[in-house]
Amino acid sequence: MRYFFCVVVAYGILAATGCSQKAATGVRVDPAFRDLIPPDATVLAGVDLGQLKQTPLYEKYGSQLQQARLDEFRDRFGIDLRRDVEAVLLAANAKERLALVRGRFTEQQLQPKLVSMHAQRTIYNGHVLFGDARNSLAFVKDGVVAAGSATALHGLLDRAKTGRGGSSEPLRRRLAALPQNDSVWVVSEGGLPLAGAPLRQDLESALSNIDGFVKGVTAGAAVDSGIHFKADFDCISDEGAQRVHDALRGGIGLARLTTNDNALDMLRLYDSIKVNKDGQHVHVNADLAGDLVDKVSAHLQQIMEHVDRALDKGQ
Repeated sequence: MRYFFCVVVAYGILAATGCSQKAATGVRVDPAFRDLIPPDATVLAGVDLGQLKQTPLYEKYGSQLQQARLDEFRDRFGIDLRRDVEAVLLAANAKERLALVRGRFTEQQLQPKLVSMHAQRTIYNGHVLFGDARNSLAFVKDGVVAAGSATALHGLLDRAKTGRGGSSEPLRRRLAALPQNDSVWVVSEGGLPLAGAPLRQDLESALSNIDGFVKGVTAGAAVDSGIHFKADFDCISDEGAQRVHDALRGGIGLARLTTNDNALDMLRLYDSIKVNKDGQHVHVNADLAGDLVDKVSAHLQQIMEHVDRALDKGQ
């Protein structure tokens, strides 16, 4: 079931590489997920694939998504992520993480695939769980499936029955601060939103050096003919914000220095990322025009290959 969790995460991230838009405040959490969110979640991340699929950039680059990997996922689970999935939500705290997926599929449609994989089956609260204690999958209702540990799914199914789930007030405040049209977003309290992310060891090490200085993060991307990204890091002190600011600027600078001088488009990409400090807050902004996305799109394949390797390790 870890395969399921990683693929929906990766697909959402990869689809996000072609998206951004305008700005009224208050991002929309898919209504199908709201009562299922663990109240103690410290990280929420969402991808509105229904909206992304309607953007010009997705229409242009959606075909570049890993066809073989997605075909394999379709054959294995009976879900075509390119066609059937409309929304993804990830929720995590220090101990557990959940992936929620809404789309055009039913339990009757997918269950035979899972049975054919000889997945262990248990019953909880009238629902069948497929998998083991660490990695399981359950159908909450037609069109909504959840993946995570058995314990996390038990809690989710309890919330589904009582309707007592929902995000915490601090996370709701962060969601309210995001532009309404952000198709891809993440909010966190208590540090960086890194739970379970398939990162390169050097990147994970670099981010761990600033994690202790970050109290929370609000980040999102909107999509039109370009990509418009904004992230706000709330830090524990002015000194901590300076450390985060310098680390982010240093990482971008290093990436620029190690880029071939002939790769003008990549240099332009790095130059489009702006990092500013304001007291205990660090702001990151990047606006990529459509022509720049066109020119650097070849590098998307390298990103996909990295994620693909990470998925293989996590199966």
